[in-house]
Parts: sequence; structure tokens; C-alpha cells
Amino acid sequence: MTLEDKCEHLMNIVVESRKRFGKMCIDYEQKTSLVENKILNLQIETISNYRFKSKTTVPSVDFEGMEKELDEFKDTLINNEKRIHELRRNLLNTQNVVMQLKTDGVGQRLKKPLTAEAMLADAKKKLKS
Repeated sequence: MTLEDKCEHLMNIVVESRKRFGKMCIDYEQKTSLVENKILNLQIETISNYRFKSKTTVPSVDFEGMEKELDEFKDTLINNEKRIHELRRNLLNTQNVVMQLKTDGVGQRLKKPLTAEAMLADAKKKLKS
């Protein structure tokens, strides 16, 4: 074998070993990628299946009871409002009656006693003034 043949043979060996090594590197990269993906998927699955416990428990709320209480409160407010309006109306009526009684001249005269002594006292008052 000539020196050229030996060199060519060695070069072919180098090329073949590089090809084989390149394939091995690619296979290794693919396998590591697959393993990494499997690990990540497993972590995601584990986290998604984990039941987180809250620090504070959420109290159970009786919505029907609360609704009844609100309805009762609303009814009492409505009743109180009606009573207030009725009291206002009665107060206005009372004020009107008082005003009528104050301005009623005939009623004022009737309140005065109709005795002779009272009439004399009134006459004396009128004379003095």
C-alpha cells in the first residue's frame, strides 16, 4: 500500500468515526430531550394533581337564613316607614286642630264663664283700658 492509500484509508476511518460519533451525539441529545420532557410532564402532572389546602377555612354560609333575615329587616323598615308617615300625618292634623282652636273666636268666648260676676269683671276691664 502506498502512502496515499494509507492516508486515504485513515481519512475514511476519521470520516466514518465522525459520522458515527455525530449520530451518537444526535441520539444522545434526542434521548436527553425525551427524558427532560418526561420529567417536566411528570412534574406538571404532580403539581396539577396536588390538592392545595387553604390557610383559612371558608365558613359555610346559610344563604336561605340570610335571605330570610334580610326580608324580615326589609319588612320592619317598611313598617317603621309607614308608622313614621302616619305619625307625621297625625301631627299635622293635630297642629291644624290647634291652629283652628286658637283662631276660633266663638269658642274662646264660650270658654269664658257666663255668670253675672264674670260679665261685670269683663266690663270693668274694658272700662279701665
